[in-house]
Amino acid sequence: MMTRAYHSPTREAQTSATRRRVISAAQACFEERGYVGTTMRAIAQRAQVSVETVHQTAAKRDLLLAAFTLAVTGEDSQARLLDRPEPKAIFDDPDPVRRLRGIAAYVVRINTRVTPLWRVFEQAAAADAHVATEYADLIRRMHAEIRDALAVLAERGDLRTDRPADELADLLWLLVLPDQYFRLCEQSGWSVERYATWLAESMLHLLMGSDHHAGS
Repeated sequence: MMTRAYHSPTREAQTSATRRRVISAAQACFEERGYVGTTMRAIAQRAQVSVETVHQTAAKRDLLLAAFTLAVTGEDSQARLLDRPEPKAIFDDPDPVRRLRGIAAYVVRINTRVTPLWRVFEQAAAADAHVATEYADLIRRMHAEIRDALAVLAERGDLRTDRPADELADLLWLLVLPDQYFRLCEQSGWSVERYATWLAESMLHLLMGSDHHAGS
């Protein structure tokens, strides 16, 4: 006789809550101590769980990726950004200029949250082959999402056609990276508002051309 798998909603909710607590603790430790300086024991202490629970949650390199994903989306999921409610609402805006400004503002909100962890990720990738593999996959997925976003804009007739789509995708990826926020705001002393204006204008110029800055 086959037995039916037992599922306890309460237990699953507790497991999910513990995982999120561990990931949040890992994020804080990575940002404070760096990747090398963060130990599983430090994460356990921050999360107020046992070291065994941290190991059962994920390996250290996987906790770094999970922490980055949580910082970007607020969720423990690698679903595409384009499938999430906030970006979908922005893309539904009928005004192309306002839509691009909305995308830029969304990127700004993400970069102000994730820049410290992004830098940890880069540094860890340079020193750890396993993290380097995760980092390369993250870059690949970022490129793919940008190409998908530009395909949507192209279908609506909002994307300039005088430059190759692959080139636009590469340059947009460069613009939206947390690196630009770090260089301009944290190293050059720009305000977030100035950075946000620069990013929106740069995106409009890149994707729509110099004649499309007016509008909402």
